[in-house]
Amino acid sequence: MAQALNGQLRDFSLPDVLQFILQQRKSGRLTLTFHHQKAEVGISRGNVSHVDIDGRNVETVLRDWLLSSGRMSQEDLAGVESVSRSMDRSILETLVAKKFISAEERAEWIQIVAEDLICDLFQWQEGAYEFNTDLPASAMRGVGINLSTEMITMEGMRRLDEWPRLRDRLGSPGVQVSLAQAPTSYADLGPEALILRQLEQASAPVTLDDLEHRVPFGKFRLYDTIVAYADEGYLTLRQDGKTFDSKLPLRTDAEPNKSSSTALLLAMGAGMMVLALVVNWMISAAIGHLAMVPERGFIGAETRFEAIKLHNAVQRFRYLTGDWPNSLDKLQSGTSVTRGERNSSMGVEYGYGNWGTGYEIWLRERSSESRKANP
Repeated sequence: MAQALNGQLRDFSLPDVLQFILQQRKSGRLTLTFHHQKAEVGISRGNVSHVDIDGRNVETVLRDWLLSSGRMSQEDLAGVESVSRSMDRSILETLVAKKFISAEERAEWIQIVAEDLICDLFQWQEGAYEFNTDLPASAMRGVGINLSTEMITMEGMRRLDEWPRLRDRLGSPGVQVSLAQAPTSYADLGPEALILRQLEQASAPVTLDDLEHRVPFGKFRLYDTIVAYADEGYLTLRQDGKTFDSKLPLRTDAEPNKSSSTALLLAMGAGMMVLALVVNWMISAAIGHLAMVPERGFIGAETRFEAIKLHNAVQRFRYLTGDWPNSLDKLQSGTSVTRGERNSSMGVEYGYGNWGTGYEIWLRERSSESRKANP
């Protein structure tokens, strides 16, 4: 029997939805819409098997990269597409057969491009989602995507946290990038070394915007790699004709009266904090009696959809540190979980216990049911 899950991303974010599908080991198609944009994510037993954002998928991204980088001409592409149609196989398979890319490159780029595409969707904070098990998980022959939903969720959340820092350090897409010195070995730098090779071939500095079209990386991977290479001394960054250090955020405007503005902001922040404490006390007093009402079935936050964010934070802490957090306070300081995510929809804070090999989360009262180790 077909099952459908739908709602708004403002209520349940993409990481929440993906984790819920993973826990149920469902297969189907997840459709996301935001204004005029549409994305489809194929799911096979909880993991990602396909991703398409407004017609951009692994195959089209790699095809466009080969064209823009000069590794393939329009005539070459027409021939590849003709052969693919006549032999009823994917363009990527024909590209390997025609030696435009190697089989090893194909496997490597499929993984990289698919990861960048799905992580781009984590920036969609608004819009609608719908998951339908009646629709088959989309897949492209010859592509073979199988991304771990748990790993891609952690990576997507990491990128959300890191993206503001990268933008501050690199400024605008008009920043010019040039090769300062070549590395001793390109092989040691992995596939991202393609950026250095492109700059090595360029006769003049290349803007970030232009460089984005010369490599098959998403914007985050490109910016992240540029910052890392600049820190290593491989690259020189310029804006408005001046060289700048990527370790320091760019200042795009003057800051007059900085001290007075800071003092005013601090005063306003203190006032808002006091107001928030008063409101929080009033709400707590109104619902405090609910805490005495027992509720069963909250062994593990994964058993309730509203607690998935908290469960994700616990799992992410485990992934980053190798241990379960000792308390929710430890969890809050070590991950992106907020105070609000530690409360149920009625405002009652979850309880948390750790016994070394696993953890337990409960609401209002600790359950007498058996605990779940290694959730």
